[in-house]
Amino acid sequence: MFEKTGFRTSGLKHIPLKTALEGIVNAEFQTVEFCLEHPEASLSTIELAGRMGLGISSVSYHGKRDGPVTRLKFGKRAIRMAAESMVDVVVLGSPLRDRENFLREATDLYDMCCRLGVKPAWETEPDTVLDGIDEFNMHIVPLGPLAGINLDAGHLHLQERCTVENIKVLGDRIFHVHVEGMSRSEHTHLIPDKGNMVWQDLFSGLAQARYGGSLTIDLFDLPADWRGYLQRANIALNTRINYYKHHQILC
Repeated sequence: MFEKTGFRTSGLKHIPLKTALEGIVNAEFQTVEFCLEHPEASLSTIELAGRMGLGISSVSYHGKRDGPVTRLKFGKRAIRMAAESMVDVVVLGSPLRDRENFLREATDLYDMCCRLGVKPAWETEPDTVLDGIDEFNMHIVPLGPLAGINLDAGHLHLQERCTVENIKVLGDRIFHVHVEGMSRSEHTHLIPDKGNMVWQDLFSGLAQARYGGSLTIDLFDLPADWRGYLQRANIALNTRINYYKHHQILC
């Protein structure tokens, strides 16, 4: 478990995508999440990532500030791109408000995913319609057995929900995972060696949920030395993972 780490292209949306992918490879990530927020996201760039040796963990679209028409359009585009690229998972977000339109959108996108054989993973984020786990259980789980979650560890940490029990009970609904450092006092995505998250709780919960996918780092507002920043982030995450594995062996 936790053998692969990845990075999201959303945090690199101001950088040419080929250059961004080269930086992800050089930082020794094994996977990449293709975000439609990057203007160059396309079938051809997904194919390029594959030729560069990167696995595609997901295609994603969040658009929390977009209106309902735009959200439905780009949600469907993300699903089509995933299906045509044979990517298993599409990660989706929810808007800041407008619950009724979102519920109609989620139903439409879920049905489309079922038809095309793609697994939809909705992300919970504070102050959006899917604010947390409770809202996920209320609005997404009733869609059907193939409705999953993109578990963002930092978002759960902000709400004091990044615990073994909360993660374990999500079980096979966990289709994809975002990780970052986070301090509970502020919603700021940090390198994994910053903040005050209890990483052992996260990893133990994922292990008990039998999650075996990639851990995708979610960072944005990157510094000018973004290549070095990616390298430091991956080293920090792998240090956390290796510490957890070593502790499990000793126990």
